[in-house]
Amino acid sequence: MDPIKALKYRYTRYCVNRAYVNIDTSNKPADFVNFLEDVIDELRDLEREFGEDLSKAESLFRTELMSKYNEVEERDKEIAKQLFLGILRNCLDIEEIAESKLGPVIKELIKSIEAE
Repeated sequence: MDPIKALKYRYTRYCVNRAYVNIDTSNKPADFVNFLEDVIDELRDLEREFGEDLSKAESLFRTELMSKYNEVEERDKEIAKQLFLGILRNCLDIEEIAESKLGPVIKELIKSIEAE
């Protein structure tokens, strides 16, 4: 399977949902939980935007995904790190993505989040 197909078929189910299920929001206020669910929905919607080449996907990871990270980080830095590192690492678990030109981009984004 080529990396774009792998991303389109697995991004929401494997990358986003798998990371989100591991986030504990039980002690968070309802407005934050609602905000986080809205962000998750927006992240899931990115799956439709990946296009036909990796350049578009790379751009979405660098801009849209990181923009959402910054939004969540403003409200809760720890949840933001946990969620977005989970999403990115889950994507790297997908062999077709890790071995494509998107792999180094994802690794770079992981390093930038870990450095904060």
